[in-house]
Order: sequence, then C-alpha cells, then structure tokens
Amino acid sequence: MSPITDLPAWLESFRPDDDLYADAYEGTPAHLRALLKTAIAFAFHRWKPDQGERSVTVESPRAGFARTERSRPASWVLAVAAEGFASPARLLAALVPAIIAGVDRIIVVSPAPFAPAVATALELSGIEDSFVLDDDCAADLYEDLRAASPDGRVAMFPGSGPLTSGQKDLLHRAAADGLRVFRDAPAPRILALGAEEGPLPEEIRKRLLWLHPDAELIDAPAPELRAVFTQGDVPSGCAAPLVAGPGMEACWPGPSPEFFRTRTLSAFLVQENQS
Repeated sequence: MSPITDLPAWLESFRPDDDLYADAYEGTPAHLRALLKTAIAFAFHRWKPDQGERSVTVESPRAGFARTERSRPASWVLAVAAEGFASPARLLAALVPAIIAGVDRIIVVSPAPFAPAVATALELSGIEDSFVLDDDCAADLYEDLRAASPDGRVAMFPGSGPLTSGQKDLLHRAAADGLRVFRDAPAPRILALGAEEGPLPEEIRKRLLWLHPDAELIDAPAPELRAVFTQGDVPSGCAAPLVAGPGMEACWPGPSPEFFRTRTLSAFLVQENQS
C-alpha cells in the first residue's frame, strides 16, 4: 500500500490557526516542555526507527520451502481525542511509535480546540495534521482515508465520561473493517512516591497532574496501578506496567512501533534438485 500523499480537500477548513500551537508552546514552562522532549527522546532510544518497506526472500530447497516476508508502515493513523482530553504524555506514548514506525500521515482530531498541553505535545512531536472535527466529520474523514488506503490504524482517546455514539460507531466501523485499534484508558491510577518514604514533593505532583489531569494519584500500593513514579525505592510486591524515576514523568506505556507496521508472508513449497 502506498502512503497517502494528499488529505481530503474539505479537511483544510477545519485546521486550527497556527497561533493555537505557538501560544500553547510559549505558554508552557520550559521544565514541562523538557519532560515531553525527554519522553520523545526515550522512545527513539528504546526503538530503532523502521521506516519504509522492507522485503526478505529465503529459498531453501533442502528444507522444501520458499518464503518472502514484507514489512511496511501503515498508510495512515487517525487519532480521535474526546473533548476535554488533556494528557500530553498519553498522546505521545500512543503516537510517537507511529512516527518511529514510519507512518507518514498521522491525523489527530478533536471536537473542540486542543488543550494547551496537548497542542504543545503535537508541536514538539512534529505532528502537523490536527483538526477540530465533530463526530460526523470524523466519520467522513475515516471513510475518505479508508477509500484512499484500507491499511490504516485508529487511536481513540476517550474523555472521563462514556464514549459518544459517534465514537462508538467509529470503533465499530474500524473493527468491522479489520483495522487495528488502540484505545487509551482514561483516569489512570498512579502511585507517586517521594524519596525514602517521605511525602511527594508538590512540584512532582503538579507535573504528574499536568501530564495526566484525570489521574488518580495515590501514595500507597493498590490494585490496578498503571504506573509508579518514585524518587526512591519501589515497594516490594508493587507491580505496574511502568516504573519511572525523576525526570521521566512524561513516559507512559503505549503501543510499540510494530503496532503501526503491516507484515505479509508469501509461502511456497519447493523441491530440491536431484543430481
């Protein structure tokens, strides 16, 4: 599948003014921007960029098989953020792997202007295609993208309330079409610990709530932890998908770049030549 070179012409009128991103960036304190930059840099440290299409062919007459395996980035990603979604950390965790995977078209939409923290994350990540669309327009965009290439991905970032009927419909369409879907889990429970069993510094607490405004911050191990941020040791028996130290507060578990790549296999029987 070829990457999408042009977006639908009708979409451009829904693009926010560039001032939204410039103002959000300038209005974000440097130490908070640094957290987001660290999360992006860590993702590129963790995963090697795997851009473009790759093909490997192996023919083994002695074994009796021949195969060709191909890998390519998805043609597009449609990320749908609910009104009020404001977590820059979770947005980056979901979409930076798509950049690393080599996806050329990453489109982010929301029914309301993006929260300043999210706009800052978009600016820092270099994701330029973001639009203010209601559910009906988001559904139209999905159909236009699928018409251009069926090899896409959908990422959903719900708000604190239930999904809207339009969001549910989009998820059902994607599932029926066989597309891979990533869905963010809102209101994460985060264990935040200070140094040597002391209280969590207020500055760290503010950072975490800027990165995850809907989070439940707790100070003792509990079930269903999504992450542990600690300035000291991690309590024994405390399990979570992510454990991170100072300066890594913007890191978050998300899909790997492999989620955004498509692999195909061609397999054949071959016969060994008899001499």
